[in-house]
Amino acid sequence: MLKQAIEIYELLDSAFIDGDQVAARFLSLGLRDVSVERVTGEQGSTDFVKLRIIGAKGRATKGAAPTLGIIGQLGGIGARPAQVGLVSDGDGAICALTCALKLTEMQKHGDILDGDVVIVTHICPNAPTQPHDPVPFMGSPIGIGPAMGKSVLPEMEAILSVDTTRGNRVINHRGFAISPTAKEGYILRIADDLLNLMSNVTGRLPVVLPITTQDITPYGNGLYHINSIMQPATATAAPVVGVAITAEAAVPGSATGATHVVDIELAARFCIEVAKAYGKGTCRFYDPKEWDLIQQTYGSLAHLQLGGYRGGEGAGQ
Repeated sequence: MLKQAIEIYELLDSAFIDGDQVAARFLSLGLRDVSVERVTGEQGSTDFVKLRIIGAKGRATKGAAPTLGIIGQLGGIGARPAQVGLVSDGDGAICALTCALKLTEMQKHGDILDGDVVIVTHICPNAPTQPHDPVPFMGSPIGIGPAMGKSVLPEMEAILSVDTTRGNRVINHRGFAISPTAKEGYILRIADDLLNLMSNVTGRLPVVLPITTQDITPYGNGLYHINSIMQPATATAAPVVGVAITAEAAVPGSATGATHVVDIELAARFCIEVAKAYGKGTCRFYDPKEWDLIQQTYGSLAHLQLGGYRGGEGAGQ
């Protein structure tokens, strides 16, 4: 998928890029279920792009195959005028759109997945930055609450949230990592099916992103968050797994020249393999029996999904 990743990188590497241009590229390839919505906040605007790749047995055609959501999570793809060019934070958007491009081309070549795949990200080439320790975060022109309202859709039955996660000292691996499954306030055990797929794709032992309870609570509640990768888990009852694009050193989300297309390609290829298996029913994000038992034993933790979003906090890594 390196070709697709490079194409998307080149498409987004512009001070003039917007959601309409991204949508036009996919429409020209024959994808019809494409929409763009511009959302304006106190610090500017961003364009949310939604693409649905319809499966052979998916919900869109009254089938029984479940729908996977892939969210390109970020503050912005650029920090102009402070920075020139694509920033590290934009990798989530590049990865999500790379997945959309590959799935669209697969359909043209006769390889149609069983389930629908819904891909959402947003395009903002001039996002603000905000202070954060150990490195500055990228901000967003809109608050994280409105962003989740546009990114997390009811039809998503399981979600991969792809986000640059380089600005920390807790994961020291160049490539990508996956998080444990988050669902309704719980951090569940890491899904074996996803670990297997990760090893298949990388040819290496799987790498896991450590997350805490704080990371699955909403931004703006005063608690430390590794970044916004797990924020979709605050807005849905569906299981959410973070796909973190990582580095050995702490790299600011606002840094330019930090994107490694080969790492994005790996993460995108993993997402595609998950989409294939999830639609076929051969990949579970969590064990339903274990979920029932933990609920019966300890009750609901859904209150951890509530609160926060004070002061127009922006998303970003």
